[in-house]
Amino acid sequence: MGKKAIYILMLLTGIIVILGCQIASKTEPTKWSVGILAASNAKAEKIVGFKQGLADLGITEGKDVTYIILNAQGEREQLLPLARKLVHEKPDVLVATGGVEADALKIAAENQNIPIVFIGAASTVQRGIVKSFIDPGAQITGVDNYHAELAGKRLELLKKLLPYVQKVIVIYDPNVPPGYTSLKIVQNTAKDLGIVIKTIAVSSRTDFKTKLNRQSVQNYDAILPLSSFLIETLTQDLLAFSWQNKIPVMGIIEQEADRGYFAAYGVSMYNQGYQGARIVAKVLQGQQPKQIPVETPDNLELVVNLRTVERLGLKLNETGLNFARIIQ
Repeated sequence: MGKKAIYILMLLTGIIVILGCQIASKTEPTKWSVGILAASNAKAEKIVGFKQGLADLGITEGKDVTYIILNAQGEREQLLPLARKLVHEKPDVLVATGGVEADALKIAAENQNIPIVFIGAASTVQRGIVKSFIDPGAQITGVDNYHAELAGKRLELLKKLLPYVQKVIVIYDPNVPPGYTSLKIVQNTAKDLGIVIKTIAVSSRTDFKTKLNRQSVQNYDAILPLSSFLIETLTQDLLAFSWQNKIPVMGIIEQEADRGYFAAYGVSMYNQGYQGARIVAKVLQGQQPKQIPVETPDNLELVVNLRTVERLGLKLNETGLNFARIIQ
């Protein structure tokens, strides 16, 4: 082969290599941006589960996706300004870590055509976040954690674990739809079980401190808090009250049992986030939220804290423990 032919061959090889590099660069994975809104640090486990869920689906932080996380640190009035700040960043998808976050993002993203996915919210149809589970409508879908609908089951499990329970204090927030939905379900369940309930409406931390005292729970056997962002923020206060007055509290998520409630039943924060990642992945890959039905929890779990049982001197039904995961 002559020198000229060798030169031409080398030139063609160089061109092919350059073109190959250009094609390869065009086929690199798209780097998405995900905006996450959290009302408080209590939602941290949802975000951990969410990130892990996306990673397990092959969408890894840094390589395929970047996260913008804004946290209202328990200040509800900060949610809407933070939601608007997230929308201004124009992420590929907005993620709400709960119902109040979904409410704020839906308002902030109106007419912006940015998909919204909630990774665990209660009463999403009743509060108008979605039109229905099958047909969410608009640009929003996600995981309904069924916190409100499971309120009756929590009362049943409370009775199963502590058969002597006859009178229960029910704490609810009248300012949120899950409060009324849960309350109606609990009232019907209590009637079937022959349990007397006393309702305490709590709209603020002041309400909680004023209305819940030793006198208000006198002669009652247990406390059942219903789903509410406000009541979530009062977990430590309610736990202290429980220990001080030797009255058990039946919680909503496993973290509450971890912290010291005698028991809890529902879907964990981590699992809500992990399940929600599956929906977000579909949206990132081009599917419209209105085409994705709202999901209900994959995994429900009863958790019992034996340390608290011992501390409060409770007499558990051993049969009821067969259904539970035990914290010792």
